[in-house]
Amino acid sequence: MNYNSKTLLDKKFKKNVKGYDALEVDMALDQVILDYKAYEKQVEKDKATIDELSKELEDLRKKFNKNETELKLMKKRVDSIPDLPNVNRQNIKYLQRIAALENALYKAGVDPKKI
Repeated sequence: MNYNSKTLLDKKFKKNVKGYDALEVDMALDQVILDYKAYEKQVEKDKATIDELSKELEDLRKKFNKNETELKLMKKRVDSIPDLPNVNRQNIKYLQRIAALENALYKAGVDPKKI
C-alpha cells in the first residue's frame, strides 16, 4: 500500500497557473488506484477464505451432530447391560475408551499393537 488515510489527508500538491500540477495529481491518483486494486484483491481473497471456512464449519457441525447421536445410542446400549460380577459398566467404559484411543492411533499412522 502506498497510502493510508493520514498520508492521503496530508498530501500536498504543487500549484501552478491553472491550479494544481495535473501530472503530480495524476501520479498520486495512479498510486491510489494501485492501492485500491491491492485492497480489492485482498478482500476477494478474504471472502474466499471465509466461504471455505464457513463450509468447513458446517461440515464439522454435521459431524458433531452425527457423533452426538451415536453417543446417545451407545449410552442407551451400555445402560441396558446388566451389572454382572465379572462385567460392570465401568469396565465397558474402559473398553470403549481403549477402542477410541486405538482408533486415534490408527488414524495417526501408529499401530497400537506394536507399542
